[in-house]
Amino acid sequence: MRLFLAGTNCDEPAVRKHPPEYVLESFYYFKPWQAEELPRWKMFLLDSGAFTFMHSQEAAAKPVNWDAYLSRYIAFINQHRIQHFFELDVDMITGYDAVKRMRARLEAETGRQSIPVWHRSRGLDEFKQLCKDYPYIGIGGFAIKTIRPSEYGYIRRLVQYANACGVKVHGLGYSKKDVLDYGFYSTDSTTWSTTVKFGGTSYFDGKQIIAVRPPKGKIGGDHRIRREYSLVEWIKYQKYLDTKGKWRE
Repeated sequence: MRLFLAGTNCDEPAVRKHPPEYVLESFYYFKPWQAEELPRWKMFLLDSGAFTFMHSQEAAAKPVNWDAYLSRYIAFINQHRIQHFFELDVDMITGYDAVKRMRARLEAETGRQSIPVWHRSRGLDEFKQLCKDYPYIGIGGFAIKTIRPSEYGYIRRLVQYANACGVKVHGLGYSKKDVLDYGFYSTDSTTWSTTVKFGGTSYFDGKQIIAVRPPKGKIGGDHRIRREYSLVEWIKYQKYLDTKGKWRE
């Protein structure tokens, strides 16, 4: 299974010094230096950043022009020859019909299939249709909690169905310790960095990542040192997970 580290834009020196195996970055946060690093990563996934943009000051100042945003996204993908990129899954804002229209334009103007992101609001029939039409799909809703932990068993069955169809599934924002139980081809996580943000760090014990938090009311030393240490440990975890699960590519 491939674990993508998200949010690497926050620490250029550490990421340049210790290139991750797999990286996911938001179009909204992508930095120019990351374009130079692309060849060093085994695989890169580009997220549209649409939800982040929606909550930005730029979007708050005036109504969102999704056609203009999509144009910038397409131009970026073509400029950097991005191979794997997600659709603009803004169903909750524009409705699914608009998402499908944007997906069609995105694919027509890049000449590549995007990675559609299934949300529960799309329904089971649409999940099955995506499995017919695409070799690689995403499941969203973990981070924004539209999928509750009590429903994770249903997700396991959806992934099993997709795998039976020969379809790879990316679990957006899912990196819990039981991640290997779901049959995901890939997932992503920002925890390597957010643990540091709250004063801690992480280490790999040979099978899983262990978060280390400082005593209450204290901060665990220089955040740059802690973040670099955490990054190195999460890269070890990436390499470990790369040997586990169904997919071997």
